[in-house]
Amino acid sequence: MRKSNGFTSVSDSLAQDKSLAGLVERASRLNQLNNQLQLGLPPQVRGMCQLANIKGDTAVFICKTQMEASKIRMYSRSILQTMQTEFKISVKKLQLKVDI
Repeated sequence: MRKSNGFTSVSDSLAQDKSLAGLVERASRLNQLNNQLQLGLPPQVRGMCQLANIKGDTAVFICKTQMEASKIRMYSRSILQTMQTEFKISVKKLQLKVDI
């Protein structure tokens, strides 16, 4: 019989830690929303940013470069309107972060 190395499987960890399971579920929902949102973004900025979080009335997006973040800012009204009308998400502002 082999001794345990002290590690547990991810599924076992999720079953034991409800907060971790909730975090994984939230990340999955945000990923699904991001995939749907990408199709609703203006073609000029589609794929330039990824929805990272929704905090209160703020949608947080991650961009790869500062130039892409600037372009997203130009379309922020359109993006907010899409999120409000098509996805029924009551966000009023965008927060853009550049991934380093």
